[in-house]
Amino acid sequence: MVLVVTDTGSIWNHLNPVVNQYKDALLVFCLNGKKVTEQNKCLVLPYEERKGAIETYGFEDPRFKALASVAGDLPQILGYHDDIVFLTDTEPSTLYPFYVLKDLIKHARIHLLAMSPLAFETNAKIKAHTELLADLSNLDSFLYYDINEKLKTFDKEKTIDAFLDDVRDDLARMTPCILNGIHHMKENPSMKEEPCYFDFTSKEYVPLRKGFRKNKITIEKLFSKFRASKVDFKVAKSGIELGLLIPPNYPSDGKSVKSEIEKPESRINGKKICNMLREQRIRLAAANNISFASAECPSLGACAGTCVKCEIEANYLREQLQKIPEEKRVYPQFDPIEETTL
Repeated sequence: MVLVVTDTGSIWNHLNPVVNQYKDALLVFCLNGKKVTEQNKCLVLPYEERKGAIETYGFEDPRFKALASVAGDLPQILGYHDDIVFLTDTEPSTLYPFYVLKDLIKHARIHLLAMSPLAFETNAKIKAHTELLADLSNLDSFLYYDINEKLKTFDKEKTIDAFLDDVRDDLARMTPCILNGIHHMKENPSMKEEPCYFDFTSKEYVPLRKGFRKNKITIEKLFSKFRASKVDFKVAKSGIELGLLIPPNYPSDGKSVKSEIEKPESRINGKKICNMLREQRIRLAAANNISFASAECPSLGACAGTCVKCEIEANYLREQLQKIPEEKRVYPQFDPIEETTL
């Protein structure tokens, strides 16, 4: 699981103590073009602030355009994760990573925690926020926190900062229930097959067909009754590299996640990648005196460049290399980009 925040969030950001409880799973999109923390993994965008520029939101925001300009590289940078959770709030910019990535991520379940824009915000902000939430396609789950409902019951004598602190307290109580619900969705067949939303009445995720029209998506006035007080699994990032050279670990994901990984999309130079990886495995075995036989792949036509056969061979070599002292291992050098360029 990876939790995505931005450096621009008013509530969900790298300074939020709740998300920093799960810092091993946190990814910070630095939309303002500067690394904001050394404690978490950051993705710094190619954005430079222009003094005196008119502030814009949504698709016309230079920060959105900077993010969109590197969109094609983002799935590879993210790597493989079973669940990607976008934590967004009243700031439209917190939705930029979700909007850009939702159609690009293929082998992960996508979850969005969204919040309504504050009613007293400018029309430009509210419009941008609404447009960014207009398309919820490809979502596996959705939580919508109506901050204006809470604002109606808040003490008018207190400051807006005190109000936001109160919202953070609510979210802190909700977070264990939310993360547990997301993690355990894949254990429920009905939740794996269709999108779910977080129902504040039952305090759990519910498949859309089982009550979307019956339960109003809104927050309760009291959050003290949330059942879970802590997450019941280790919240940490999981990663995987091209060609399965670093085999993933599936302690609880089951065959469905494994099969998704083993069905990558075909590519025009897939056969060339396959041959290159096979040749490198042969060279690696020979350089380390490992007994290794690799038959040429019989697959014809477009392929992904790696498959179950490739994984088995890579796992075998990894196991054999572990038997050799690290200082005696030999790794033949090669340039995969140069060798697979058409």
